[in-house]
Amino acid sequence: MRFSNIKIKNLVGKYREISLLGKINAVLSWDLEVNLPQKAIEGRAAQIAYLTKLAAERWQDAEFKKLVQDTKSSTLNMQEKAILRNLRQSAKFYFKVPKEIIVEFAETAAKTTVVWGKARKENKFKDFLPSLKKLLELNRIIAEHLGYKDNPYDALLDLYEPGLTVRQCKQIFAKLQPELTSILTKIQKSKNYKNKPDLIEGELDYPVISQEQLCLFVIKRMGYDLDAGRMDNITPAHPFTNELGRFDVRFTNRYDPKDFRESLMTAMHEAGHALYEQGVDEQYSDTPLQGGVSLGIHESQSRFWENQIGRSREFMMFLTPVLHAFYPRQLSKVDADSLFDLFNQVRSSLIRTEADEVTYNLHIALRFELEEALVNAKIEAKDLPEIWRVKMKKYLGVVPKTDREGVLQDVHWSHSPMGYFPTYTLGNLYAAQFTDKMQKELNIDELIEKGELEPILSWLRTNIHRHGSLYWPDELAKKIFGKQLNTEYFLNYLKKKYSKIYGLKLS
Repeated sequence: MRFSNIKIKNLVGKYREISLLGKINAVLSWDLEVNLPQKAIEGRAAQIAYLTKLAAERWQDAEFKKLVQDTKSSTLNMQEKAILRNLRQSAKFYFKVPKEIIVEFAETAAKTTVVWGKARKENKFKDFLPSLKKLLELNRIIAEHLGYKDNPYDALLDLYEPGLTVRQCKQIFAKLQPELTSILTKIQKSKNYKNKPDLIEGELDYPVISQEQLCLFVIKRMGYDLDAGRMDNITPAHPFTNELGRFDVRFTNRYDPKDFRESLMTAMHEAGHALYEQGVDEQYSDTPLQGGVSLGIHESQSRFWENQIGRSREFMMFLTPVLHAFYPRQLSKVDADSLFDLFNQVRSSLIRTEADEVTYNLHIALRFELEEALVNAKIEAKDLPEIWRVKMKKYLGVVPKTDREGVLQDVHWSHSPMGYFPTYTLGNLYAAQFTDKMQKELNIDELIEKGELEPILSWLRTNIHRHGSLYWPDELAKKIFGKQLNTEYFLNYLKKKYSKIYGLKLS
């Protein structure tokens, strides 16, 4: 990548070392969650803290800081302006938050991730609580250093989705919640709701090795480059994707021997993240333009592949003979329509990652409300299990019997600043809007039914992936469909899809 401005060239040169440290840290974090022996936690946390300290020092280097703050954008080309904008966005964290706090958070999070995993496995929230309280206090400190206009939670939201605020989130959920609740209620009262049995019978098994091969078949079909990544079988408590380098974008999967659906949808979801990273223009490697522009856009890619493609009737038509070949004893008599129903059952689930498209955003609304309340000290961490149960009853009509299926189910509070969860809902909204635009340019139903997914990936690469972080989320949205994010596309998508499945008029 060539630069017309010497200051930008110098900035990128210095940034490359920060990028390299980040990728080394990513390797350690990957190993922490996938392979690390129990007794190695303290040592790994110290290693991650040390690398974090080195990266913070590079960010806070006097010469680098001066270049970021003083470089004028008026004489820069579009790419250079984006580089400077992205550096200033990231620099807010490193310039405003003391290095000691940054390092303490990284080390605490590394330890807490493992504490969470053990507490979840043993269903002991009390074992996780001390670490959670410490991380919560660090979140509040970070928010105060970052600064905010209306709400400290705004400062944390901004780390994941530039400019996102509590007010905007409340506006989005205020539009979604009543509609989703109405759709859910109508579905639950419909005759078809009671007449759609689960075709996954308890006595049948779906061997892990065959599930893995099925997932590999599908993600290859999607275009995932296994020479530049891997799908790990070592199953962590929470699947995730990690970019360890330009040609090393990995993800993990988990398997239920009694149900092949979770591993398949997880593979498509995580591969969607990975395809985004694999598709960024190579010239942006190790620059501030590398990688997805925001978690909202990132989640749109995973949710698009998982839902708009993976749960579509057309994909089930393509997949049916494949499933018959993989599972002749279990599924040979199951047709495409039945499989479509099977992958799109609406149920009030306790677990977010297992939730259907109608109820999923209600899970996110719950987490958003809890995070905002925690950061503002409206509630205490010790009260989370009971508050969680109350809100689950209110939003979804179900109550977790254990903390494992309640407050301990998500890894996010253990390893990162709060503010991540709302981006899942943004991802659902973006995915529906991107799909609407794509349908005007491609016959995607026909392509999906034939299993010809390359033109779909090509559209994503051309319109989204290759740009990396060149365009801010709202700029990217305007570039693709000429308007801002709109909840109506997602709601219309749900109503159209589930009207047919449940024989309803969801106007």
